[in-house]
Amino acid sequence: MVAVSSTVRHGLRFAATPDVMPLHEAAALARMLSRYAPTDDAERVLAERAGEARAGQDFLDAFGITDARLWDPTIAWGQVTPAERVRLPIGKKLNGELVYLDLKESAENGMGPHGSMTGWTGSGKSEHCLALVLGLAAKFPPEMVQILLGDFKGESAFSGLEIIPHVVGVVSNLEKSLHKLERLELVLRGELIRRQELLNKYGFPGVRQYEEARAAGKHQGEPIGALILVLDEFTQLLQLRPGMAVVMDEVARLGRSLWIHILNASQRAETGKMAGMIAQQGFAIGLKVRSAGESRAAIGSPRAWEEFKSAPPGSAFLVVDDEHTRYRSFFVSGPFVAPKFKGSQRDRTEGHYLGVSKFTAEVVALPDTVVEEGDAEQDGLDDAVPSADAPKLASVLIDRIRAAGYARPRHKLWLPAFEEIGAMPIDEIVEEFWGRPWSEVSHDAGLVVPYGREDDALRHAQNVVSVKLEDTNLGVAGAPQTGKSTAIRTVMMALAMSHSPRRVQFYGIDCGGGKLQSLAGLPHVCGIAAQGDIEKIRRVVSEVERIVTNRQRRWAKWGENGINLMEFRARKFGSAPGEVPEDGHGDVFLIVDNINALRTDTDNDTTLFAIHQRVTKLANESLNFGVHVIISNDQWHTIKCEAQLGAKIELRMAEPTDSKMRNREAAKHVPDSQKGRGLVRDGNHLLVAAPYLGEFAEAANEVAATEATTQVVAERWKQLGFEPAPKLQQLPAEIYYKDPRLPAASRGVLKLGMGEREMSTVGINLRDTPHVYCVGTVDSGRTVFLRTVCEAIKEAYTPEQAQVIQFDPNYSLADSLDDRYRKVYVTTQQEISEAAHAIAKKIEADRRPPSGLTPQQLAQWNPVRPKWFILIDDLHLCTPVGAMQSLLQPLVGAIATSRHLDLHVFVTCKVEGWYSTSQQNKIIGAMDGAGASVLVLDGDKREKIIEDVRPAARIPGRGELYSRKDGGQLIQIALPTGWTRATEDDHR
Repeated sequence: MVAVSSTVRHGLRFAATPDVMPLHEAAALARMLSRYAPTDDAERVLAERAGEARAGQDFLDAFGITDARLWDPTIAWGQVTPAERVRLPIGKKLNGELVYLDLKESAENGMGPHGSMTGWTGSGKSEHCLALVLGLAAKFPPEMVQILLGDFKGESAFSGLEIIPHVVGVVSNLEKSLHKLERLELVLRGELIRRQELLNKYGFPGVRQYEEARAAGKHQGEPIGALILVLDEFTQLLQLRPGMAVVMDEVARLGRSLWIHILNASQRAETGKMAGMIAQQGFAIGLKVRSAGESRAAIGSPRAWEEFKSAPPGSAFLVVDDEHTRYRSFFVSGPFVAPKFKGSQRDRTEGHYLGVSKFTAEVVALPDTVVEEGDAEQDGLDDAVPSADAPKLASVLIDRIRAAGYARPRHKLWLPAFEEIGAMPIDEIVEEFWGRPWSEVSHDAGLVVPYGREDDALRHAQNVVSVKLEDTNLGVAGAPQTGKSTAIRTVMMALAMSHSPRRVQFYGIDCGGGKLQSLAGLPHVCGIAAQGDIEKIRRVVSEVERIVTNRQRRWAKWGENGINLMEFRARKFGSAPGEVPEDGHGDVFLIVDNINALRTDTDNDTTLFAIHQRVTKLANESLNFGVHVIISNDQWHTIKCEAQLGAKIELRMAEPTDSKMRNREAAKHVPDSQKGRGLVRDGNHLLVAAPYLGEFAEAANEVAATEATTQVVAERWKQLGFEPAPKLQQLPAEIYYKDPRLPAASRGVLKLGMGEREMSTVGINLRDTPHVYCVGTVDSGRTVFLRTVCEAIKEAYTPEQAQVIQFDPNYSLADSLDDRYRKVYVTTQQEISEAAHAIAKKIEADRRPPSGLTPQQLAQWNPVRPKWFILIDDLHLCTPVGAMQSLLQPLVGAIATSRHLDLHVFVTCKVEGWYSTSQQNKIIGAMDGAGASVLVLDGDKREKIIEDVRPAARIPGRGELYSRKDGGQLIQIALPTGWTRATEDDHR
């Protein structure tokens, strides 16, 4: 093969060697290819595709677009005159003449301001709307024309147009999200209000006068422009929400002066529900319809039915003042085909490549490939069929319009609905609320933190919402699985991003599924107790109570006049002079996720119910001391302290009537398909942010993303030099009597061990409680309790001040005392019985006041004598099998009146069968009557010991010490000096 070239002598040069195939192989190949002969269907598809490409050229020609790839819309935008405003071509007559639609009102020689478009399925109605929208965007700048699109049948007719700068919103797929209809109504009402407010502000009767004055430089107001509502399947909207007819009538009536235009496109004309809007319509567009009656309803004549029966899609009548103009609308959904230019024109538009040559003073001839003006190539479209992957003309135009108007300011009416947004990372709202990156953490943001966005459709805004916690508690309510745990963690994370670990601290009770634990790594977290960890839950509440109690006591006595919360904050975290009573804390937050879990099973676990009562008390009484409660629950009315929750976050409620957000009608439409959805106080929809950074949004799950965010936040505070908040201290599994953490008890108190309230020495104040009985299972620590009492007696008293009587059937106390303290030690039942009678007689003879004393003498009678301590291990062994009463029965009277006898009784009892074996024992009854304390160790929680005190599964030595004066608290019994596991085994 050869090619023509001017670079060789004879004008021909070698080009390529063709393939050579023997005749028999060529015949075989031909037979194989014969099955692929083109069919009529294939020819039809190719022809249609080529026809679509040529049809798209009509749109380009009408708007003066030579090559859509290189088209600059700003040129056309800058050439619009007032007479051309909202006037554009929409199609061509049969003779090729353009047909124009002018949306201006009749006073400005237009056809508007409103109109209708009616066409049956397949008539080309949606395509006509698409071409109309693209025509508006191609001819007018975004500040002159804004377009709100509505696709109420959910067919994605306007898909892709949302990125055009003219489009201020796309409303679609409303059958699955009916609350969007209410949102649309608010958006439209809000736009009417916005335009009227702007006109009133600058003193103009209408938008036309406003824009003329703005163009003349007479005021600096923002451009208003025309708003065009293109509503596809408008009748579907009225079926879903009939009340929208009233709103649309109002928009149509006011739209004339406010430059709002409505084009309602439907399959059939709607008359009854839209009387007010129809009266404002100036034009009608009729495409193919289903009957002559529908044609008359749409355009006033049957012509759309009669003449379009076999007409191609896009055939339409434009009817203005009963004048019918037939045309075919533009088609922009076909493939884009680049125009084919002459060679010279291609060089001017695309550029011509010149090879690299040496730069000298010599004249260099132009390349011999320069094409002359008389080149045979002609302008126009390539006749070839567009490729299957060729972009649609609409897509090419959309991209060019977007690029040209991307940076232009515009007012956005329809913001994306929250369900279209998905999860919203916390850094998004934090950075918007404070105007800084989250990493630029502040030490004190005043306890005001963002937690989500509200959808204010009336004002066309989705602003960040915040909660102020300076002087209140916070409640979060919502149906199950609505995101209550997420809301709590978001508030905590926002606090951690805006307040130092010195400024705020968190104590948590996680009864909401364990998600609160994902924040345990924050330096602000002192401790979080899981739902099943009853002891830690109690410890959390006790620690918060301790902080409140200490502040109550110390703040009242600080300085001359005491100190209040405002002064405390100002001095410790602000610039106010003066010292403060330091306790290692700032504002403290007790977080209880799912507080209802603390009160559900009161029959089997009164401990949790008691904790619920204590949390409620903290909510009621602790705000003045900088302690706040944050709780979540399924309902508002079942929160006992609901009145103390000054701040509320409400998610979707199971019953809309339970809503506290002033709009119970809106509460019915909160979607259940997205967590974190709810309402704010004025009834706007709410979306709570996720408690993690956007960079971790692709983590395996929300908990993993939150934990990763926690680590990053903790590292940031570490970089700034802040120490973590004090960690929650828990009772040790073992502690010895001489441990430095257990200072000596005060006078008249027998040290027992460590208590959870103060994490320090706890004991028995003999002035308030003369006796103690200890209940538990085998190996729960009952005997250790008595041996510790022995050590406490030795520490608190001399042998002359205290004598110990031991009833010890198990021989477990034999080596607990030396003989100087021991007055009586018996083990057998006979010895116990004899000793009990003897002791009772001795008490009556020597310890009661002598007879004949006057009342004054009795009041002053205070003999000096040693205290008697009776220790019994175990009480049930002191009752013979089959006997009706205890061997210690003679002591009942003395025990019941022991306060003036210097007599104290310490008893151990088994927990099994408590009611039958111990509670009915008269010794226990006498001790209770005298005001005994109770120590409940390990045991079955079904056994009710006293009032609301029950056993629980506990480690040895761990129990609840309950007194009538101080209530209950967990303690760990101190091990006597020298006590080891081997010692324990020896005493079993």
